[in-house]
Amino acid sequence: METTNFNKEILAFNKSAIKMSFDALSAFSGQAAVATDSLLGATPSVPEEGKKAVSIYFKESQKGLATLKKHVESGLEFDWTAKDAPVKNLEAMESFCKDVFSQAVEIRKETKALVEKATKQLPKEAKPLVDFWTESFNSGFEFFQAYVTKNFELAKKVIAEVPVITPVTEPKASK
Repeated sequence: METTNFNKEILAFNKSAIKMSFDALSAFSGQAAVATDSLLGATPSVPEEGKKAVSIYFKESQKGLATLKKHVESGLEFDWTAKDAPVKNLEAMESFCKDVFSQAVEIRKETKALVEKATKQLPKEAKPLVDFWTESFNSGFEFFQAYVTKNFELAKKVIAEVPVITPVTEPKASK
């Protein structure tokens, strides 16, 4: 079998395996959402905010899974032997991180009102603790996001300054 055909077959197999894995994970997650919704619906002691938060979690989980699938599949399309492969790989990683951070910001927006409503039900002594935890979490997230963004900037600078060396294959001696 020719190496080119073998490589194409391996790539096709990997693409198929990834697609089937993500489809199975998505189906499992969807069924878990339905089961959890039914269970929470049958439990009157769970506050409405808690039910909404769980619903948001599953909805955003599905979005995150779709984003990850898109980025993994696009990674399979790269020509890893091309001179611009490091740049393309870095761009793909940066795009994925931007999508993830964007989704995290959306989750925070969607759950902010739920957290505030749930916090009002707590004793007044607990409110400073919840506020401290929320501020700590948000500042930690913002620090991490800034750190990742700065690392991408530095990586782009390094890639731009360092010449790409394409490995040269030695011709095989004929027997």
